[in-house]
Amino acid sequence: MVYLMLGIADTKLQGSVSVLFLQVWKANIGGKQMNRRKKKLEAWKFAVGETQDCLAAAKTVTVPHTWNVEEGLYEYAGSGWYAYQLTIPTVSEGNRYWLEFGAVYHDAWVYVNGILAGEHLHSGYTTFTIEITDHIKAGDNQIVVHADNSFSEEMLPCKRSFDWANDGGMIRSVYLYQTGTGRIATVRAVCEPILTQTGRRQHGGSAVWGLDLMLDIRSSAPSSEQSDWKVKWRLYSAGNTEPAAGGEASAGAGENQIERQILDNITYWHFDAPVLYMLELELCCGDVVQDTCKMRLGFRKIAVCAERLFLNGESVRLCGTEWMPGSDPRYGMAEPTEQLHKMLGILKRTNCVYTRFHWQQSEEVYEWCDENGMLVQEEIPFWGPDPEAAGETQWEIFHQQIQEMIRAGQNHPCLISWGVGNELAAQHPDTVRYIKRAVGCTKKLDPSRLVNYVSNSYFGEPQKDGAQFGDIMMLNEYTGTWIPDYEASEVLERVCRENPHKPVLISEFGLCEPAFSGGDARREHVFAEKMEVYRQFPAIVGTIYFCLNDYRTQIGEEGEGARKRRVHGSTDLEGQPKGSYQRVREECAPCSVDMEQDACLIRCRNDLPCYAMQEYRVQLEGAGKTQDRVIGMLVPGDTLRLEMPGLERITISSAAGWEIGTWTS
Repeated sequence: MVYLMLGIADTKLQGSVSVLFLQVWKANIGGKQMNRRKKKLEAWKFAVGETQDCLAAAKTVTVPHTWNVEEGLYEYAGSGWYAYQLTIPTVSEGNRYWLEFGAVYHDAWVYVNGILAGEHLHSGYTTFTIEITDHIKAGDNQIVVHADNSFSEEMLPCKRSFDWANDGGMIRSVYLYQTGTGRIATVRAVCEPILTQTGRRQHGGSAVWGLDLMLDIRSSAPSSEQSDWKVKWRLYSAGNTEPAAGGEASAGAGENQIERQILDNITYWHFDAPVLYMLELELCCGDVVQDTCKMRLGFRKIAVCAERLFLNGESVRLCGTEWMPGSDPRYGMAEPTEQLHKMLGILKRTNCVYTRFHWQQSEEVYEWCDENGMLVQEEIPFWGPDPEAAGETQWEIFHQQIQEMIRAGQNHPCLISWGVGNELAAQHPDTVRYIKRAVGCTKKLDPSRLVNYVSNSYFGEPQKDGAQFGDIMMLNEYTGTWIPDYEASEVLERVCRENPHKPVLISEFGLCEPAFSGGDARREHVFAEKMEVYRQFPAIVGTIYFCLNDYRTQIGEEGEGARKRRVHGSTDLEGQPKGSYQRVREECAPCSVDMEQDACLIRCRNDLPCYAMQEYRVQLEGAGKTQDRVIGMLVPGDTLRLEMPGLERITISSAAGWEIGTWTS
């Protein structure tokens, strides 16, 4: 139960937020920046059943929550109901109240005091917000959420055509927040470096800066002719209390653009140096603050040219691994923050700098990737050959989801590409039309990022495949297993020959048990063998190994209940490493090390991966002594020799502090 004392506001916050509400907000952020003055709603009553009457026998659960990890409900696909009592002593005129849902899988209807306040359909992994101002009253209020995870053709993923868990419920956090009559609905920050060097990484300099805002100002609010609506902004660099830049601009309901300008002395974001800035926004009417917003940003530039991929001006070839969230049977898709961070750390320690997610992830995931330097492709969860031909239903759901995911993720520097589908029937003319249309639509919504489609049908006739219409041809490469009659080198030679000047990225490869025998030893062998092949093709700008972990899935071949899974990972469901984990880590490191007597040779890789090593830390150990060195710069192909009497062990860490490997004599 939450109690809010409303209407006892400071003069500057009149109509916006009470003193007590502000105290509640500060108490809940734990020292970490958080948007607005939010209160997390955690303790809910829950029951399954066709109607709300089932809540009479409800139990208390903590949101995030999914019923599909509970005994007796492992395979349940249907309706679940959640209820929350919200007590508001006073409702002040001029205040507006909002519920923000991280995700409800997959259809949701939200009722306030018995009245339908809003719904969110066909999209179980995207954030949505519902205004409840007109439905609440002073005193006790009941919030009821009806969630449904029935398999449906009016959703993406479609029916049973997806390879992960069908976990229903309020799978991410829910927040209550309050604004004045105006709200900052969406923010798009333009943070584009101005690159002045060619062919090498640029660490900082000038950048184009600007803001595109959508403001929700209630029609009953004072009009712009009667009062002064404006947006104030301040941009802070890390650790500084004085803003690096700031300003204000007149504003009004709907779309607003703050004029583009050039900022100097900007440090650029990179996976080896994930420098973030803090943006503070205020929406004011006269001298009264109506809404506030804080977010972290990064300045970085991603581009493709011919068959190369560029990050901040440097031609790079990247390696990574994919993690399938929702796989620990204790939590399913309702993973708490500490579990998300644990698995992301295990992923990062495979030397992963570029990954992908088959479905939209939470804000917490992308904040971690921003902080720790991990590039990401986020994808529409349109997976598999059902339906064979993508039609208007799929297009309409795609269009809803792509707008929602871009709005949610567009300010995260870690997100460098959007995916419009995975393993569709991508040589069917209707599906090819969908891919072309989806890529074009996404580029119009967000011209600053790459847009791709992930294919597993290219090996037959690559010139007909929809993968060619993305910025990068992303290929799930399973020759020898799921694709038994082809050789990887022959297929890739043909793909590159028939798509000249097009970068290629291996978006999946690996070994799935028990579909294929050999266990983890064969998984390690397949990984190493395929990496050797991929390194022979300069057009291959990256690899994403599949996958980090064995994962829970509704089509799993092994296990029962909450442990129904596919054995496809280099860790188990809980993230415990297998033998192949270390091999993945070694092959994805940006360097190799040869140990000699009293010395070592560090070679910066010039194939896969391929990027400069700058400000990496080296620790040398031997004869009971330790020496610390810093690598100023190693470009791909360079070799550095370090000497130390009695050298026995060397440990190298990235500039961001992540250990990339240890070598012993």
